[in-house]
Amino acid sequence: MWIAIKRLALIVCAVLSLAVVVFAQPAGGSTNSAKPSKPAPKPSSSSKPPARPPSTRATPSSRPTNQTNSSPASIGGKWWTSGNDFGASEVIFTQEGNRVTGEIHYSDGGTGTVSGTVVGKRLQFTFSDSSGRSGSGWLEQSWNLFLGGPWHNAQVRDGSWTLQRVEGKWCFGGSRSRMRTVTHNARGELTTTDEYNEPGGGYLEGPYLFLESDGSTIKGDFDFHANRVNWSSGFFWTWCGR
Repeated sequence: MWIAIKRLALIVCAVLSLAVVVFAQPAGGSTNSAKPSKPAPKPSSSSKPPARPPSTRATPSSRPTNQTNSSPASIGGKWWTSGNDFGASEVIFTQEGNRVTGEIHYSDGGTGTVSGTVVGKRLQFTFSDSSGRSGSGWLEQSWNLFLGGPWHNAQVRDGSWTLQRVEGKWCFGGSRSRMRTVTHNARGELTTTDEYNEPGGGYLEGPYLFLESDGSTIKGDFDFHANRVNWSSGFFWTWCGR
C-alpha cells in the first residue's frame, strides 16, 4: 500500500515540474529582451574591388587615325625625265590639292601638257604633246625626289616614264653652311651657285649629273632614295629642300 502511494506521489511531482517548464517558454512573437544583432563583417583585404562600369572614352584602337601623316610630299615644281623611252625633257608640275597639271619641255624644243589626280602616292595622268603623241598611265612617288611608272597609247603598250627632282638646294657633305643652289633647263644644262655665290656648270644625262670645272668633269650618281648624290671625286651632296 505504501509503495503504491509513493509511486503516485512521484508521478504527481513529475507532472507539476513539467507544467512549470512549459509555462516558462514563450508562446511565439518576440520577447522583451531581443538578441543583440551581429556586427557587419569587415571587408577582407583580399576582396576584389567592384567592377567599374565600361569607360566611354575612346581606346587607342578605337580612335580615328590621322591619315594625313602618311601623305606624300607635294610634287609641285621642276622634274627631269631621266633616260627612258618617254624622251629627254623637263616637266614643271603645279599641284592644287590632289589635282595636278604640268608643262612638258622636250630637249628638242617640243612641248606638251600633262594632267591628273593624285591618289595616295600615285598620280594617274594623261598627256599630249606638240608631235601629236598622247597617252595615259601612272607615276608613283616612291621617294620625295623620284617619280616613275608606266604609260601607254595605241602604239606603245609598255612605255616607261621616270623623273627625278634635281632643281633645289643641295648641301655639300651634308652641311647646311655649304649649300648649293641648282637648276637646269629642258636640254639638261645644269647651273649651280655655291655658298660664296660662285657659279658653276654641268649637265644632266639620264639619271646622272656631271659637273665641269677647270677643264675636268666629275660624275654624280643618285643613291636609291634619290636624296643624295655621290660624286666620283669622293664627296657627296644631300638634299636640303627647295
